[in-house]
Amino acid sequence: MSSLRKLNRRSLVRIVSFTVALVLVLAASSISAYAIAVNYRTTVEYSYQRALSQLSEYVNDLNNTLDKGQYATTSKQIQGLSTKLCNDAGYAKDALAQLPVDNNTINVTNKFLSQVGNFCLSLSNRVSVGGKITDADLESLDKLSNYASKISKQLRQMVSDVENGRLMIGEVSSSVKKRNTDENEPDVTGGFKEIEEGFSDYPTMIYDGPFSDNILQQKPKLLKGKPQVSVDKALKTTKTTTKINSLKHVGDTASNLPTYDFTSKTMRVSVTKAGGLIDYFIDSRPVGEPKISTEKGVKIAQKVLTDMGFKDFKYRYYGINNGILTVNFAATQNGVILYPDLIKIGIALDDGSVVAYDAKGYIMNHTTRNLPDVAVTEHQARSILSKRLTVQSHDMAIIPTEGLSETLCHEFMCKGQKDEQVLVYVNVQTGMEEQILIVIKDEMGVLAI
Repeated sequence: MSSLRKLNRRSLVRIVSFTVALVLVLAASSISAYAIAVNYRTTVEYSYQRALSQLSEYVNDLNNTLDKGQYATTSKQIQGLSTKLCNDAGYAKDALAQLPVDNNTINVTNKFLSQVGNFCLSLSNRVSVGGKITDADLESLDKLSNYASKISKQLRQMVSDVENGRLMIGEVSSSVKKRNTDENEPDVTGGFKEIEEGFSDYPTMIYDGPFSDNILQQKPKLLKGKPQVSVDKALKTTKTTTKINSLKHVGDTASNLPTYDFTSKTMRVSVTKAGGLIDYFIDSRPVGEPKISTEKGVKIAQKVLTDMGFKDFKYRYYGINNGILTVNFAATQNGVILYPDLIKIGIALDDGSVVAYDAKGYIMNHTTRNLPDVAVTEHQARSILSKRLTVQSHDMAIIPTEGLSETLCHEFMCKGQKDEQVLVYVNVQTGMEEQILIVIKDEMGVLAI
């Protein structure tokens, strides 16, 4: 009897032990499965967030291009803008398709994205065979631009809400809603419903069916024929120019612009092996609160450029980021602005010191140009401009074009219908619009897009 009791007690202990072990294993499996599910939902949510962010960017580009389209008058410019519109609209539709939104909810938005590019291509085809842009066309472009502006604003707000946790998307949104007692929890579908409601008076469209991106794709023109300098000579010249005596050689950069690289604490300087010119300088020290005005910062940058021996440069634009004012200067030749030949100088707004210098554009592109004869006068070029533009100033400028080539243009700074500034470049030989840029000014600087 006692042995039976011992056996039963042992069996009971084993059963309990196995049961506990089984429970622990199942619990661990459940926790692991839950963790995997959470990670999956988080990954999906991030992919949705990325798609929404890309959609916002493409629609914003679409909006900017439509703004430019209102001022285009020649077939070349309209064709270029139309191609970009089609590309941006296509990318936007791809991003939209990745979001967990029912097709019926975004039907009109999809329709808008499809029609924008097609309408502008129809204008391009008409103008290319001698047709004209009519007042009705301009009215349609106005409407398209207004809708694009509204959508862009709403998408930016949706992206901001997602980033700040006020709006959820997809898998995570569903799980949150199940636990949340508020049935009106905001989601991305609701955001697109608001966008669709904005198309309540959208018309049925009827139709027939900043200058430096090419810098590193060529050999440096300024260095042609210049002898190669030794690393010691480059270092000596750099110390004299920058007044940084603690610079040390840390390596070389091999590219179509070979350089010697030097560092000292937070500073880095690159010097071209041919000619021994400073190509790049940056001081990555922390920049404090701004104490210097933008106007004073621009004047400091201009003086730095002059002190370095660079004359006949023209100040163009600036940008402000993390307390650093970056000023763009373009070289000139007989009064003609050479936009490919840029030098950028960064001024720290806490103490006015130089913390950045970039002469790649100038080194890669600068040479004496054989300027072509002007076949289209300023007066003739003005007559080509959109009647919606009011000319404020005129310059002559060389701008880069596709295929690493350049063209001489009339540069017109104009005021648009909404008091925005618009830059239009008209080819001096063909009379065609080469570029239309919208100039944006805000607390972060002056940007031409």
